[in-house]
Formats: sequence, C-alpha cells, structure tokens
Amino acid sequence: MILIADSGSTKCDWILADINGEQLLSSQTEGINPMALSDKAITSIIRNNKDLQPYKTLVTQIHFYGAGCGTRSADKKMKLILEEIFENNVHIGIKEDVVAAIHATTTKPGVICILGTGSNCCYFDGTNIIQKIPSLGYVLSDEGSGNYIGKALLRAHYHHKMPANIKAAFEDDHDTDMNQMFQHLYHNQNPNKYLASFARFAFQHRNDPFIENILHKTIASFIETYLTHYHNELQRHPIHFVGSIAYYSQDILTKQLKEKGYRASTFVRKPIDNLIKYIAGQKIHTKN
Repeated sequence: MILIADSGSTKCDWILADINGEQLLSSQTEGINPMALSDKAITSIIRNNKDLQPYKTLVTQIHFYGAGCGTRSADKKMKLILEEIFENNVHIGIKEDVVAAIHATTTKPGVICILGTGSNCCYFDGTNIIQKIPSLGYVLSDEGSGNYIGKALLRAHYHHKMPANIKAAFEDDHDTDMNQMFQHLYHNQNPNKYLASFARFAFQHRNDPFIENILHKTIASFIETYLTHYHNELQRHPIHFVGSIAYYSQDILTKQLKEKGYRASTFVRKPIDNLIKYIAGQKIHTKN
C-alpha cells in the first residue's frame, strides 16, 4: 500500500492507495511542519490518527510532502519518525511543499505558487525547480498567505482601523483579548497557524469594501514580492496555484495577473488527489 501525505502548517491530508493509485482511505490531521514541531509532537499527531493505525504494518511506500521539508535536517527528522511509526520495511520519500505543488499541477514548464497558511513560488522547467528568492517564513515574508491576511486583520483591529460593523463581527467571531493574542503568538507552537485562522473571516466578509481592500493588497503584495522575479518565464509559460487562499481569491489573482499580462492556468485547493495520480504513474519500487 502507498501512503501519501500533503502537509502545510495548518493541516495534513493523508491518503492510502493501492499500487495502482486506487484510493482506499482518506484522513486529515493537524499540520506537520518539522521546522516548527518537536519529534514528540509530530509522533503524537500521527499515532493519534486512528484511521491510519490499522494499516501501519501494510504500508510499503510513504510519500510525505510538507512545509518545512527540503533541508537535510528536516527531511532526516521526518524520515526517522515515520520509520519508527510504520513497522514494515518502508520506502520513504520526503519532499518540500513546492514539489507537491508541481506534482499536483503540471509536468510541463511553468511558474508554480503556493498560497495557503504560508506562501512560496518557484519555476519548474520541466525537470528542475528554480527558486529565485527563498521563502522566508511568516516572520519576515509570506506575502499573500493566510497568516499575512491574519496579521493585517489583527493590526487593523488593534489600531482601530476597522469599520464598526466589521469590528463587531470580528469580535463576535474571535477572542480579541490582547493577552491571549500574545500567548498564541509568542508562547504556543505554530503561531503562523494561529494567524492564518483569521483568513476565514476575511473570505466570509468579502462583501465589505474594507475586507476586499485587504485581500486585494494581499494578492498584490504576493505578485510584487514573488512573481516579478519570474517576468521572463511568465512571458512564455502559465502560472499554477495551489492552496486555499489562492483558490478562494482566484478572481482577484486572475484580474491582477491579467493586468500585468500574465496568465493564471490552474487553481488547486487540495493537491492530495492529484498526487495519487502522479505517484501511481511513477511506478516507484519499494526497494530502498
């Protein structure tokens, strides 16, 4: 059996499939980011998933795509944890989230973007992945992401910039006690996940001009920060997007990209379904 995981910092989608790519089980856990979570926390998340436990001795391949992966230390950490949990002689592949985005959208050259809890961007030439600027994470960057929207909403609230109707709705939906906010930001794991949780509010109130302006500025910041570095590639190739923020703001993305002469081709909210097809098509052997 093949186990595929696609993880951001907020959630991790899991699918169990047979060798031909036929889905047998789907499940979801909290997000697993090896840069943000301890070994113990990651192990607990996976072991507590009761859907997967009956199959742990039957899995022969694990393909884990995740935010925070892509470095030697993070990949080694995830591999060792998975080897400990799954008791068979398992073939384990660890890849960063941009690889999942590519495998879920295209086999041809294009610019691939992630807009979810965090943000990222790369150019795929059909074989190689080229990143012209690095993803600097939620503290220094992540323009266009869910946590970027969350920061904008929190600043607007505490700086008294929200219109009265939006402020009232925001306070009804969220605990706005400042001490609690600082606790989430500075003393809990995954502050980026906490920040991104506010993005749902923004999309639920898109009919308000104040919120719509935040979303337009968010998308413009992503285009300016990331896509301007791929201007030459975008003259010849399409752009593919994955992630919930991209999916729910695709009208804004399409409009702003068209104004710059770029073409948005694909919007995939959850890459996991397309990853099954990709992996089944590779006919990866289970030998290490």
